[in-house]
Amino acid sequence: MREKDELRAEFEHYRASLDEATYRAKSTAICERAAALPEIHQAETVHVYWPQTKEREIDTRPLIRRLRDEGKRIVLPRVVSFAPDAPPEMEHVLFTGEDALRTNRWGLREPAGSETVAPSALDAVVVPAFGTGRTDGHRIGHGRGFYDAFLNPISAFTVGLVYAACLRDAVPAEAHDVPLRALVTERETLRSAP
Repeated sequence: MREKDELRAEFEHYRASLDEATYRAKSTAICERAAALPEIHQAETVHVYWPQTKEREIDTRPLIRRLRDEGKRIVLPRVVSFAPDAPPEMEHVLFTGEDALRTNRWGLREPAGSETVAPSALDAVVVPAFGTGRTDGHRIGHGRGFYDAFLNPISAFTVGLVYAACLRDAVPAEAHDVPLRALVTERETLRSAP
């Protein structure tokens, strides 16, 4: 979808413009807001993505550290299928520490462990986004469909992390896109209809 591609490019340009200090400050503020959500605070098992820091994706490591310190089980995604003729698929692996991560063939850090967690056991899911729609909770992701395929059948609380500058009133959505229940920026927390 052309409009999504244009927005993704705009949001990527914004990310690339962030200097290190600004990037860290915004990521820390976003993580603090996310951790303060009652649904995250009450969760026992939280799915969080590992950040692509070179691309200035919001750095979730402070959130992961805080949630682990609170005794929560942290689960990270691992790509299972990325074939053009197969649906995108991730599995959800217990995070045991940064030294237990490996880099996959697409340059993403993912857990190397064998203990997987069923999506139905997740209480909350922290979702990456280039940008999101303020009013409907839709997101612009990488465009590969991994998170939409994962989120579609589950009932866990979902929250997208996004820079305030990458928030729009609405973003284009397709039939398979799954809206998020909450959005967190460095400035505010927004909630959409469940």
